Amino acid sequence: MVILPYMKHGDLRRFLIATRYGDIPMFVPHQSLLCFMIDIAAGMNYLSSQGFLHRDLAARNCMLGDDLRVSVADFGLSKKIYSSNYYRQKLAIRVPIKWLAVESLSESVYTTKSDVWSFGVTMWEIVSRGRTPYPGVHNHELLDLLLSGHRLTPPEECDQKLYKVMQSCWDKEPNRRPGFGELGETLKGLLSELPVLEASLEASYINQGLEAVSSVAASLEPQTDSGRRWENVYLPAPVAAAAARDEYVEEENGYLKSTV
Repeated sequence: MVILPYMKHGDLRRFLIATRYGDIPMFVPHQSLLCFMIDIAAGMNYLSSQGFLHRDLAARNCMLGDDLRVSVADFGLSKKIYSSNYYRQKLAIRVPIKWLAVESLSESVYTTKSDVWSFGVTMWEIVSRGRTPYPGVHNHELLDLLLSGHRLTPPEECDQKLYKVMQSCWDKEPNRRPGFGELGETLKGLLSELPVLEASLEASYINQGLEAVSSVAASLEPQTDSGRRWENVYLPAPVAAAAARDEYVEEENGYLKSTV
């Protein structure tokens, strides 16, 4: 049995999408985006130190708590490594194609460094505010593109130093990719180069957006209990509709049945 805390604001991807769509725009400081990444790196560093592979790291599988801290979740594909430092998948299962490392796609091999690759894609998701990686590329086309050297391009407003960190996660040689501990320290270094943002101000920026969208939702839906507190309603109808746009239409939501 695994007992997890209740994460009031739901998954990180939906939160990020809500910052771009909806009637009430939300401003999330760049410092906050880096903090999200640092939290995920810390969680993955602990997971790997205990000998576990996540194998499904993505913004949709990271949860945002009431304190605006991010926790890694969804361990449905995770594996414990015992006698070796890798896991080879043999059975056909649904896997997140666009988040997988090139060696996982080509050789069905998973290591901590393949989780690092997925972390790089998750960083890209965070900076792009929840966009789907490799837009316009079908799952069956991805491996050939990666083998030929293609990688995700930097999102708009992405700092060049941060993009280089992402690129380091996508090195074709797993042993040349940084570990999660190193990634966390690198991201903290980038955060230290930015102006210090007071925690109260950071929370105000985000929570005002959440509260405003909650008010919109409350005005659109009848209340059966006037005293009910609105929870996890930062995703208004326009945001939900955005998930149906071509940008978000994926083969099985990014998963494809495979032996990888």
